Amino acid sequence: MDDGFLPAKIQEDYINKIKNVFASESPEEIPHQLISLLEVFDRLKIDIAVTGESGAGKSSLINAFLGLNPDDAGAAPTGAVETTKEATMYQHPNFPHVRLWDLPGMGTPSFESKSYVKTMNFDLYDMFMVVISERVRENNMLLVEEIEQQKKPYYFIRTKIDNDIQSQRKKKKFSEIHVLDQMRQDCKKYLKEKKLDPHVFLVSAIDTQKYELQKLTDTLKDEVSQLRAEVFSSFLDEMLHGRWIKARYATNHIQQTRKLQAEDITTLQNMHKRTGFGAAKVSVVLEALSHFQLDVAVLGETGSGVSTFVNALIGLGNEECGAASASISNPAMSLGYPDVRFWDISGIEGVMDYSMYEMKQALNCYDFFIIIVSDWQKARHLKLAKAVEELRKHYLLVQTKVDRHLQTQKSELCCDETEILDGLRAQYTQELQMAKLSEEQIFLINNLDRCAFDFVVLESALSSDLKTVRTSAFAYYIANTVKEHK
Repeated sequence: MDDGFLPAKIQEDYINKIKNVFASESPEEIPHQLISLLEVFDRLKIDIAVTGESGAGKSSLINAFLGLNPDDAGAAPTGAVETTKEATMYQHPNFPHVRLWDLPGMGTPSFESKSYVKTMNFDLYDMFMVVISERVRENNMLLVEEIEQQKKPYYFIRTKIDNDIQSQRKKKKFSEIHVLDQMRQDCKKYLKEKKLDPHVFLVSAIDTQKYELQKLTDTLKDEVSQLRAEVFSSFLDEMLHGRWIKARYATNHIQQTRKLQAEDITTLQNMHKRTGFGAAKVSVVLEALSHFQLDVAVLGETGSGVSTFVNALIGLGNEECGAASASISNPAMSLGYPDVRFWDISGIEGVMDYSMYEMKQALNCYDFFIIIVSDWQKARHLKLAKAVEELRKHYLLVQTKVDRHLQTQKSELCCDETEILDGLRAQYTQELQMAKLSEEQIFLINNLDRCAFDFVVLESALSSDLKTVRTSAFAYYIANTVKEHK
C-alpha cells in the first residue's frame, strides 16, 4: 500500500501558484488560515434574480425549481394577473448557497419599463435569469443590456414551451424538433445582433421532465461554484483594496443582503491585517480548491465485497465499463461525487501483519475511509478503525451482504425483518462501544440493491462527511506541499 502510486491531488500549475502565495508563510500556520478562510467562504450566499415581463412565467419557473405546485405551501404565487408585488426570496432546494429572487414583472403600471431596473436595484444580485415567453420583446433586450453593463452572468430562458408546442401541432407538417430549433434560433438571433452568447434554455414549468429544465439545473450546478468564488474574490478586492467609500459600500452590501454575517467580515479583515491575505491570494486558493481531488479508501478483507460496493456507490454494475477492478492503481469516480477518487483496497488482511506504525504510514495518504465489515470474530475492522482514528481522520463502517444475514437469521429465529435488523444494529453498536471507538454507527447494506436497508442513508452521510472533510484535507495538503518545497 505504498502511497507512491497516488496521482497528484492538484495539477502542477495550481501547485506552483499556491507555493508562490504561501512562500513567506510558516507551514504550521497554513491549515488554520485556510480552514478559517474556507469556513467563511462556505457560508457565502449567492443571489439570483428571476426577472422578465409580467406574465412570462417567472413564478411558475421558481415553483418548478422548488418542485412545488402553485397551491402548495411555500410556493410562489401565480396567476393570470400580476401576483408578485415585491422581490421575494426562495431557497433553492438543491443548492444551499443559492437564493432565488422572484422579481415583480416588468412593463406594468406598477413597474414601468423605464424605471424598472432602478426600482428593482439590480446591484443586489449576482446573477440573473431573464425569462421570456412566446417571443423576444424589446423589454427583454433592455434587461439583457442592463445586465451586460453590470458585467454579471445571466441565462436567457424561454418558458411555456408546452403551450407553444401544442399550438403548433395543428399544422400539417408539424415537427417538434423543428419547432424547438426555431424557438432557439429566434432567441439567439436577437442576442447575436448585440454580439451576445449567453446560455439559452427552452423549458416548461408544467412538463418538467421534458425540454431543458434539467439541463438548466445541471448547468447552474456546474457553474455556481465558480460564480461564488468570483463574488467572494470581488468582495474582498473592494473591501480590502478599494477606496474607503467603495470598501464601506461593499461591506454594508454584504451585511444588508445577509450574504455573510458581521463576524465573518471581521474574520476576513483580521486575517488580512495579520497575513496580508487579500483578494488575489484568495482567488488562487479557491481555484486550487475547485481542482482538489479527495481520496477515499474503501478497505475490506478478500471476499468482503469491496469492489461490488465501490461499483454500487458510483452507480455501475460489476460487468459495466468503468466498474472497479481488483487493482488498486486506478480509482473509481462518479458524477455523483465530483472530485472524489474511490480506491478499491480489498485484501486488507495482508496489511494487518504490519505494526500499527507501518499500517498508519500506509493509510496516511488517504483523506477518508470506508471500512467494510465482514468478520466480527477476527475484528480486523476494529484495528483499522483505531489506526484511522490515530491519524485523526474520519471513516464510516459498512456491513455488506446483510441480505445473507437476514436469510440465515430468518431460518433460525421466528422474527420479522425489522426485528432482526434492530437486533443486529444493537449488537454491532455494543461491540463498537466496547472497542471504545468514536464512531458507533454501522450501515447495513446489500451491494446489489441501493434502495434496500441503509444504502440511501449511507450515501447521505457520506456526501455530508466528504463535504466537511474536503476543507481540512485541502488545508493540510497545501501545508505539507509548501513544507516539502521550503
